Amino acid sequence: MKSLSAKNPLNRILNPRRQSLLFQFTSLYILNLLVIIFFISVVVMAGMCYFLIQNTDQELQAMEKKLATLTEEEYPGEVQESLDEVLYPDHANYYVEIRASEESTIARSRGYDEMTEEEDEEEDDEFHLNLPGSYVWNDDQGLYIQKMIPWQSTSESGIIEVNVQLNQVAEFLTAMAQIILTAALLCLIIGSIFIYKLTKRNLRPLFVITDAVGEMESSPDLTKRVPVPETPRELNELGTRFNDLLFQLEKQFEREKSFVSNASHELRTPLTAFKGHLNLIKRWGKKDPEILDQAIEALKEESDRMEKMMVQLLTIARNEQMETQMEKVDLTKVINQTIQQFQSSTTIQIKGDLEEDLSVKGDEEQLRQIFVILLDNAIHYSDDKGEINVTLQKQGGSVELSVSDQGIGIPFEEQKKIFDRFYRVDKNRSRKTGGTGLGLSIAKELVDNHSGSLRVESVPGEGSTFIVRIPCLK
Repeated sequence: MKSLSAKNPLNRILNPRRQSLLFQFTSLYILNLLVIIFFISVVVMAGMCYFLIQNTDQELQAMEKKLATLTEEEYPGEVQESLDEVLYPDHANYYVEIRASEESTIARSRGYDEMTEEEDEEEDDEFHLNLPGSYVWNDDQGLYIQKMIPWQSTSESGIIEVNVQLNQVAEFLTAMAQIILTAALLCLIIGSIFIYKLTKRNLRPLFVITDAVGEMESSPDLTKRVPVPETPRELNELGTRFNDLLFQLEKQFEREKSFVSNASHELRTPLTAFKGHLNLIKRWGKKDPEILDQAIEALKEESDRMEKMMVQLLTIARNEQMETQMEKVDLTKVINQTIQQFQSSTTIQIKGDLEEDLSVKGDEEQLRQIFVILLDNAIHYSDDKGEINVTLQKQGGSVELSVSDQGIGIPFEEQKKIFDRFYRVDKNRSRKTGGTGLGLSIAKELVDNHSGSLRVESVPGEGSTFIVRIPCLK
């Protein structure tokens, strides 16, 4: 059953926009702007109301004092005359009635009768607010304040009823509200446009990076990089790290490309030799037994070399996919066992100077393979009467293993390249010794798996020393 959003094409158009950072940031800023405008408007209106109410209340208190003095007049005509003088022309919005205790009217302001008549007719429309004094509203008179002031003289007492029209105050507040609302709408529109432009400008570096990544998807060129903006700092770091990742991928791709090319070339060489020897056997092998024996021996050597290369290629593939299992390994014991195994199958003297009970944290089989590669390399490039020295000792926080031979040595300019896959210093000699150019590269990768280092010190004609350093077991 399809959802409503799937049925509605408008949702399909709007949803991606709602999920964009530009839409989210702009919406958030506009919402914050609305809250700020509303808060400011409420504060301004509340302040204005409070100020006007306080001002009216103070004015009413002053008027109470003046009206209280009117009750001291002896004759009603004098009270009416004095009331008119107090109210007009400055206080025409005051409707006042001075009554005696027996409900007789002593004096009234102008328009009081009309106001009280309409008030009686519209009594149902009034409501009182819980503000200082008594505030009353009706449809005809609008907002006004009503107050009863008791008075007493030497001869009688009564009530002064005061009604103050606040229409001007209400009109002022209404005008202020309209002004604030208009200003708020203008600020909201202008602010929304400004915020949209500002957000779009701030996010432009991110859009540029996104467009650059999109172009890379359809291009096989791994040398391309995304532009790195100077600001903001977060996008600068994102672009820099993304380019670092692209650089690593480019290097990995080039290594794999070179590996495939070199592997194809190295495998083609023994296959060509196979074909040549088979043709030789086909043409001369049946007639000449010596040629047949030589060809068969050559085929055996090439097949052994191909088998060794295939094993090493599988080792490289396995090391790239498998995770190194870290555990406590007695390195002294592993190296001692390996020396004994090699010594039984070679006439070259292998001398070991091993410090007792040196342990590291690592994969025992990988550590054994590192030493096997280094020792096998030393044997292949040493004379039968030569000597190989193996030392194992603790150096600071690391265990140092060195394998030294008295072979042909390695030229200085070649020493940095010997850990590359399929690289051989002397290709002719390597083919005679069965070398594939993969052993040292495998050893280097295995040492890296153990957070260690592998380097060579060599003098041509005198021999080479391979030094491995691996952190000690803490």
